[in-house]
Amino acid sequence: MMAVEDVVRAVAESALSVDERLGFLELCEARPVEQLLADRERVEAHRRVIATAVESGAALEGELADRLADVLMTLLGNAASWSFVQRRILAGAVEYFIRTEDDDSDFASDHGLEDDARVVAAVCEALGRPDLADLVS
Repeated sequence: MMAVEDVVRAVAESALSVDERLGFLELCEARPVEQLLADRERVEAHRRVIATAVESGAALEGELADRLADVLMTLLGNAASWSFVQRRILAGAVEYFIRTEDDDSDFASDHGLEDDARVVAAVCEALGRPDLADLVS
């Protein structure tokens, strides 16, 4: 079982900036497995919002958004296997991805999803899934 200290250390040792860490940690809330499984719909809905914006000419990295959504869907699909603390950081990653006005506004530039990618990669590392972190790094 992953202790809170281990999660904090993993996030602190990640490539996140101080503002990204603080923003992410604020979003790490306790969620039951059922709610995390339901969050898959929210991730897919946000993927569609980004795809629509890309199709309309927004300067967003659509491929990165797809990879982020795919990684989150994989992690969410395994929600029942994660500990309480692991589910909290997964919830934080989901909320960070869905929130468009995070440390770097998703729609403000063509680099708007890079902070989301750093957060998702940090969570993958903290969850012991560096293979998934590589997909978004």
